[in-house]
Amino acid sequence: MEAKSAYFRANTDIGQNFLVDAGVLDRIIAAADPQPGEILLEIGAGNGVLTRRLLSRSPARLYAVEMDRRLAPFLNPLEKDPAFILLWGDVLGMHLAEELSPCPGRLVANLPYHITTPLLWKLLEELVPAGLREMTLMVQKEAANRLAWGRPGKNRSPLGITLQKMGRVECLFDVPPSAFRPAPKVNSTVVSILIQQNFDLALDPLWRELLQRAFDQRRKTLLNNLRNWLGTRGIDGESLLRELALNEKVRAEELSLEDWDRLRKTLSEEPGEKGRS
Repeated sequence: MEAKSAYFRANTDIGQNFLVDAGVLDRIIAAADPQPGEILLEIGAGNGVLTRRLLSRSPARLYAVEMDRRLAPFLNPLEKDPAFILLWGDVLGMHLAEELSPCPGRLVANLPYHITTPLLWKLLEELVPAGLREMTLMVQKEAANRLAWGRPGKNRSPLGITLQKMGRVECLFDVPPSAFRPAPKVNSTVVSILIQQNFDLALDPLWRELLQRAFDQRRKTLLNNLRNWLGTRGIDGESLLRELALNEKVRAEELSLEDWDRLRKTLSEEPGEKGRS
């Protein structure tokens, strides 16, 4: 495989930075701890270095998604293992709940960094309701900090708040650029995501729109971001914030998880929202 790798030109435009540090690969497998008989998923199988380690854990099934067919010489030979199912294509364009049946319970992946946020939303929408519960992921360090940020502050984000509401996110360890070929220009972090509750939350249109509107312009106050949207629903923004004992100058990033819960609950009880919730 090393000989093949030497002649493969990575396409960094689609996030091809191949992990070459065996020690890091071992730590990822140890952190994920896949058990024999589990149904696993890998997204961005690349040259198969993580894939082979996952297969060595004797899964009942391992789905591997890869969009670059130039990597076929690395991945096709793995199909001799009957547990291995290789899917070619752009994961963002797939109907995951249909194509991955039975649903994987665990995802282990070195994600393409440029699609981390839309991909995680897609997973929360399509696979978590079907049974995905644990994810061990390599992501860009800045993205990891936003995902795991569990308190008010500048790293708050709609996705991070949603994950906090559904379970927990933990940054496990950092990975330097030198662990990859070609080396990326950013540092990386392996994170653990455990989904424990509210499995359909990402499918809640009121929750999603509330967060999207609230963070639309981060430097604006929560009231300024929400005022027009609330007005179309016959809700006075100032009155709503007073009812919830929130300062009119508060920003979305300054709200606690409890504040978001109360805001969502209050909006769902408004007469104009009951038919939408």
